[in-house]
Amino acid sequence: MSKTCYHKTNELVSASQTSADNSSEEIALRSLPSRFMVGEAGRGTSPIVLIQSDASRNRNPLRDLLLRKQTLLISGAIGLLVGIWFVNFTIGWQVRSSSESRIARANTILLNRRPNEAVTELTWLLKYDPKNSKARFALGRAYLEMKKYQSAIDAFSTIPEDSALYRLASINAAKCYINSAKMDLAEQVLRKLLAIYPNSEEARTELQWLYFNQFRLREFQELLIQGLPHSTNRYLLLYHLLAMESKPPIAQESIRVLKQIDEAQPGQISITLALGNCYWKLGKTEIARGLIEKSRNINSDHLEAFLVAAEFYLELGDLEKCKAFFQPQPKNHSILRQKTEKDDRWHWLVSRYYFQQNDHRNALESIRIALKLNPKEIKYVQHLGIVLQSMGKSKTAYEHFQQVKVLAKSRRELYMIFSSGALENPTPELCLQIAFHCNVLGKGIQAREWTRLASVIQQNQS
Repeated sequence: MSKTCYHKTNELVSASQTSADNSSEEIALRSLPSRFMVGEAGRGTSPIVLIQSDASRNRNPLRDLLLRKQTLLISGAIGLLVGIWFVNFTIGWQVRSSSESRIARANTILLNRRPNEAVTELTWLLKYDPKNSKARFALGRAYLEMKKYQSAIDAFSTIPEDSALYRLASINAAKCYINSAKMDLAEQVLRKLLAIYPNSEEARTELQWLYFNQFRLREFQELLIQGLPHSTNRYLLLYHLLAMESKPPIAQESIRVLKQIDEAQPGQISITLALGNCYWKLGKTEIARGLIEKSRNINSDHLEAFLVAAEFYLELGDLEKCKAFFQPQPKNHSILRQKTEKDDRWHWLVSRYYFQQNDHRNALESIRIALKLNPKEIKYVQHLGIVLQSMGKSKTAYEHFQQVKVLAKSRRELYMIFSSGALENPTPELCLQIAFHCNVLGKGIQAREWTRLASVIQQNQS
């Protein structure tokens, strides 16, 4: 065989082998799973393996489109929220950083009698700085200027107790309640303020006139006496204590205002009871009865309403009604009963009830308890004398009647001093004279304060 034939034969064999190899590779590749499909990039290069998931054959183009849209919407919403937050944060930061100038501008607007503009300015500030007490106080003032009392109360009431503006805010809130004829709520605000700041002259003054105009003279007296150690003007409190004794409230003068308050805000126990007191003093007992009963229905544990009702039925001689008040009750029967045990007025009423029943022993026991609590009350001393005289103890009764004369004389002297107008320019001698009579009447705290005032005046004169 020639070399040429040999080489051709070898080439044919090689080609056939190559062809057979390629065919076998193709058959092997076709037998593999689709995820291992192999393609040939060309001779002399490495093959590229194309990996494809099983799920790709089942993919829904419409669902993929919706998913992409949903993703875009969520991303857009998040971006929008972040943008809004950033804008609000930026505006809020700018507003808070300029809060002092905004409040000053609002106060200037208020001085120019344009409260509506001040409300707009302050509302915008409080939107981004809700805890700003100065802004809330100024907003309350603006509403007060507009006579929108409830809105003003809402603004003043949100100022915290640790704020420097709390005291003035509470006073303004109480005045708003008074202007709205909500006397009971005004009293609550003022009492709370005095409990925190016992030296608040404004709160004491407002509360003092509430008590006076509602015939609550015992509370009036206690309020002023408790305020003496804290007051910067003790003379004013001493003067009002004398005035209360000399010129108590007059029913004819008070009833008109009380009726207006009751018509504007009915159902307030203090006003209902005060009206009942007025009608009782004016001799209109049936109207008084209805109002006193109404006050008891509003709050059956109210001490003043209980005492007024007990005295009212006692003076009317309504024994059936009196039994409900004066018959012995089990111990710890109620909180009200516990309060009455500490009140001298209650024991005086109990003594009168027993005396009307000719039970002199219990009458004597009760009036002695009253005198132990309040030793120099004229009507108690006189009643004790009457009880003792009825029991045949004339000598002891006479001693108490003589004591009544001494007490009555000192009270009369104080009335004369107050009515004379001499207190407009008090002298040390006058103060000492008042102190003497206060001491006779058992008003020890007032006696000490008048004595101290005499020393102060004397030092100022020397």
